[in-house]
Amino acid sequence: MSPKTRILVAEDDLGVRDLIRTRLEMAGYDVHTAKNGVEAMKRVSELRPDAMVLDINMPEMDGFGVLEALRTTEGIKPIPVLVLTARHASDDVRRAVGLGAKDYLTKPFNEGQLLARVARLLRRPLPGPGQADSVLV
Repeated sequence: MSPKTRILVAEDDLGVRDLIRTRLEMAGYDVHTAKNGVEAMKRVSELRPDAMVLDINMPEMDGFGVLEALRTTEGIKPIPVLVLTARHASDDVRRAVGLGAKDYLTKPFNEGQLLARVARLLRRPLPGPGQADSVLV
């Protein structure tokens, strides 16, 4: 049996963090969480996740700071990152992608969008039937 794909969710809102964790766990992922950017970077070093779902607006270190740290910290392999945030401005999207984010999804989101984007981030088939209809390309 192969190990589960490890996902780190960095989100300061407990309700949103739990929703994302639950839905990804139901889809078969090994999910770990962080409540701010500083904790996210510690978890990245400890866990070596296969992918990350990252909020932008977080205390201590925001998502842009995390993306920058991921790029510049020695010994951290590239991690595909899905930015999941309430920030809709095109400048934010450009900045996140410029810092290495592979995808950008705005809140509110639906579960199908989340699963499709995470699967695409990992370049793997969707975890369940019927999810393809939700993919926004």
